[in-house]
Amino acid sequence: MAKTRQQKEADLAELTEKVKNAKSIVLSEYRGTTVKDVDTFRNDLRKEAVFTKVYKISLVNKAYSANGITANIDYKTPVVMAISETDEVAPARIVKTVGKTVKTINVLSGVVDGKFMSREQILALADLPSKNELRAKLVGTMNAPVTGFVNVLAGNIRGLINVLNAVAAK
Repeated sequence: MAKTRQQKEADLAELTEKVKNAKSIVLSEYRGTTVKDVDTFRNDLRKEAVFTKVYKISLVNKAYSANGITANIDYKTPVVMAISETDEVAPARIVKTVGKTVKTINVLSGVVDGKFMSREQILALADLPSKNELRAKLVGTMNAPVTGFVNVLAGNIRGLINVLNAVAAK
């Protein structure tokens, strides 16, 4: 059933708001994908709080223009938009990961912090670690000198205790 003009305007308003609040957007092709694979794809995105929906290219172009994003997208297929309001890397990483097992899902392009990015740039972004991984590495790096210092101090005390135990045994 064809959408009415009001439904199309509501979709455009929703998409424009999503694009406005998005930290990252990944457009991906899904033609030929089975329902089971699409459900798995959407569930993976949902686990990381990534919104996903299928949009026509003309609607995507209008939403981009309304938000000042200069991109002339002319794909001949509807696209799945993966939109994250919290993480810049999550949509790209998930689409790339799912694309390895489901060959019909491919990254087309994307937007990060209001700037249009090509397929190659999005795939490079997908290789970056997540925010939580980066935070863990930062904490580990900050903790390493303190841990080393504590081990040095503990080593001196252990040596003193060993000497005292040897003297007491004699």
